[in-house]
Amino acid sequence: MSKSKMNLTEWTNYSPEKQKEKAAKIYSEINKGSMPPKMAREKRPETIPTKEQAEIIKRWSESFPAGTK
Repeated sequence: MSKSKMNLTEWTNYSPEKQKEKAAKIYSEINKGSMPPKMAREKRPETIPTKEQAEIIKRWSESFPAGTK
């Protein structure tokens, strides 16, 4: 997910469905090791989320109400 596809300053303007979709995509990218981008990981390895941080993001992404995508 590139920065151009999501603007967190616009998060509150997203519909609940879009928020849920974006949150799931964030977790998916982190889970497969694509976020942060490779160049950022190489320059600043401390930005790579720990397993614990990834789990927190997973729980957050799953916390959106049922009935939203």
